[in-house]
Amino acid sequence: MTLEKKLIDKTYYEGYLKDRDESPIDVLGQLYIAEQRKNVPDLTSIRFAQGELYFQYHDYEAAIFKWENISNELEPWAKKNLADAYLELEEYSTAESFYKSIETDSELLKTEISMQLFSLYFQKENHEMALEIINNLVVTNPDYANITTVAKSYYEEQQNWEKAIQLAVNEGKRTDALKWYEALIHYSNLGVINQFEPAYFMESLKNLQELDSATFERLAISLWKNYQDSAHYLTWVTVFNTVYEPAPSKAEEGLTHILEKAYAHLISGSYPIKEVQEIVPALLSNYFLSSGGNQVVVAASAVLAWNEMFKHSIEYSVVSKAEMVINETTETNVSFQQFMNLFESILHWADKHDIQLDKKFTQKVQDYLPSDHYQLLMVGSHGSGVNAYINELVGETVLAEEASAILTVKDNDYLEIKEVTNSGLRPIDTLTNFYEELLIQQPDSENPRVFQLDTPSHYLNQNRWTVTTAPFVENASYAEYAMLADSLLFVINEHSVFSYNEYEQLKQWKEKSSFLTVQFLIYMDDAENEKVATKRLQKATAAIQHYFPDSKIFIYSKQEDRKMQLDEVSRYYQQHFEGRNMKEERLQSCISIIQDLITNLLDKRLDMENSLKGSLELYEEMVSKLTGAKNQLMDMEASKIESITKQFEEIKAETQEAMKKDIPAILKGCKDFVKEDSDFTKMHVALNEEMNKRINHYINETLSPRVHRSIEEWIQSSHKQLEEGQQFLQELCEGFNGIYKEHPLELICDFTIIEDWRRDARRLSSGLRIDPLNIFNRFNASQVFLKSAGKLLGAIQQNKKMLQSKYQKYIETEDFSEVVSSVSAAVLQHFDFYEKGLENDIKMFFISPKVTLEQVAEEKSKDIEEYKDLLERLKNNPEMFHDPLKLFELRLLQYDWLANTTKPATTWI
Repeated sequence: MTLEKKLIDKTYYEGYLKDRDESPIDVLGQLYIAEQRKNVPDLTSIRFAQGELYFQYHDYEAAIFKWENISNELEPWAKKNLADAYLELEEYSTAESFYKSIETDSELLKTEISMQLFSLYFQKENHEMALEIINNLVVTNPDYANITTVAKSYYEEQQNWEKAIQLAVNEGKRTDALKWYEALIHYSNLGVINQFEPAYFMESLKNLQELDSATFERLAISLWKNYQDSAHYLTWVTVFNTVYEPAPSKAEEGLTHILEKAYAHLISGSYPIKEVQEIVPALLSNYFLSSGGNQVVVAASAVLAWNEMFKHSIEYSVVSKAEMVINETTETNVSFQQFMNLFESILHWADKHDIQLDKKFTQKVQDYLPSDHYQLLMVGSHGSGVNAYINELVGETVLAEEASAILTVKDNDYLEIKEVTNSGLRPIDTLTNFYEELLIQQPDSENPRVFQLDTPSHYLNQNRWTVTTAPFVENASYAEYAMLADSLLFVINEHSVFSYNEYEQLKQWKEKSSFLTVQFLIYMDDAENEKVATKRLQKATAAIQHYFPDSKIFIYSKQEDRKMQLDEVSRYYQQHFEGRNMKEERLQSCISIIQDLITNLLDKRLDMENSLKGSLELYEEMVSKLTGAKNQLMDMEASKIESITKQFEEIKAETQEAMKKDIPAILKGCKDFVKEDSDFTKMHVALNEEMNKRINHYINETLSPRVHRSIEEWIQSSHKQLEEGQQFLQELCEGFNGIYKEHPLELICDFTIIEDWRRDARRLSSGLRIDPLNIFNRFNASQVFLKSAGKLLGAIQQNKKMLQSKYQKYIETEDFSEVVSSVSAAVLQHFDFYEKGLENDIKMFFISPKVTLEQVAEEKSKDIEEYKDLLERLKNNPEMFHDPLKLFELRLLQYDWLANTTKPATTWI
């Protein structure tokens, strides 16, 4: 053991114990005494060793005493030991001072001091200093003792994931020890690793892939899960592609699975193609080269599909190997459900972007593609008898002739009729109602009506047939349904001859599907001369065989045995379909239909822009009209407020004028109350009471009824004016809705204010009560004189005539203006309260229409901004429209490779 090792472990004292059996304390004591007896004793080393022993026995004070006076080459170690002892005594400040005071050239001692200071700061919870020291130790002396392990534990305890990750990355690269990569996996699984950009781990991944492929796969998968939902995802995929050297993955949820999901995500439409176009080729190469078992076929199809769409973007060697895999595969590796999922995704995208599709046709596609029934399209020219023949198949009359709709008939346990509409399936209760529906004129021949008719049918059930018929006319909307048929049976009447025009049209229908076979049925519905019938049949047969020499021709006569004739058709088609690879054909039909749909949508970009422009113009016009309507409403509201409040003010003015005129006359009429035999000593009191009584009688019996009638008339007039306002708004709505039928407007006013006004009017007219007024007890000269004279002279009989005359003269000449003012103020305060609420009531009457106009205008204004933004983006970024369709086409190409339709025929059902 080296001296430095002994000094670190505090076992320097062991050098004095060789060949001695006594206890270490006794040995060192004896040596100390012996040395002390010398002329020039040197006790330093022995004291140093004694200090170590005391430290071992936890006698730290004694150890400190021994180490305090060490002055030889052991002095730096003695100071370090002193600090260690103070650290054990938890005298942290003293220990820290000793550690920092040590001066030495020994790197080992410096490292030991740093480690002890780290321990000290850790115990003092001074994590700033502890972190600084452990960081320095990791940088300057990572191989010393267990520094990196201590650092790892400390970083984890403090949740300093940045330092922990840096340590694991650096130590992994420095030592090639798998434990550091395991630590990285742990941190990644904790979800604390994505603070680093993916490139930070590039060297680690490269190194680990060489060291241990299983650990590499675990780390790569964990990192992938961290970055897949982050802003660094595409960068991570690029880094991984750069680092990865593919090899077949053995883990069930291994890298191959991750790469497959990553590819699906990158082509899901979440990113513009230009962002992933440089990333995907390497990803696909890695996905393919790491795949095994059945997965390799899927990966190979993805490689070939991408390389077909983006020419020469994948290495030739990878493409060649992928082609080899596909060519060696004899099974179909794609299901109808995958095609249906793709088809429905396209429909959803089109619907989301307001692109109009024939939903009746797409519904028929969704019924047809996955169906295990054979699809027969039966058509014929006018009067051919095609519907009559379908009735013969069903066994009862379910179809009328010459219906201008598309009709599908299939077997079911009971009769069920539905119309396929753009909004879904609409049930029809009875055959009678069904026939009535068929008689309804079709307004749009480009969008034919489509019906489904389920009914019990032995032949349809036995043969697993679904029969569709459509008018045989030059109309692409009808001809499209030829794409959804396995075979076409063209029906002609014996009285007709198969013409060249019918041949041309039938050829166009057949061109819709390369697998569509065409057979013929001559329908004979009349019994006639056998020679004539034979001649007609020969002529019709010759015409058919001229144009379609390989087609089967059936003869169906209503006069012959129905079952035998139907059985003949059944037997033929049974052999006909058994000789075809129906699954392959149906898969090819899936591919053709979806490709046509994508092509059609690509052509609709201009339509989409025009539609957006049309909607934008429509909404701008709507907002303009709504703004104009709101302005008209505001003007009308102001007009109604002015008119209605003015009429009310007129009632108020009339009431005030009536009081001004009537009350003085009523009060002057009180002179007849003053009689010669009256008690003039109390005349002023009695007269005051009488005047108040007559005023109240006037108000209650005359003024109140008059006011009530006036207000009722005013309410009726106001009601009429408000109804005119509502009528105006109704006409405005009708005009608006006539133009913008898809955006109906409803403006309803609040007529409850009329009932509120009537209730308030009753309160007003019944509440005109006047408190007693001081009419004849005022302090004016005339009243004072009369009151005084009455008291002084009223008891003398001969003076009463004079007093009567004085009172009557006063009453006749007094103008009573003050009384009128008081009564008017008391009465009109009720009018004032009523009048204050009128303007607000009328505004509340119009508030709902006003809010509606504002809300609709605001909504359409938002739509305008969205449409402007969308148009601008479409103009500047055409890929936002084309990218999704290109990605749909990419998936279709992959399914096409997976369909593997070049393999030998196999049983379909």
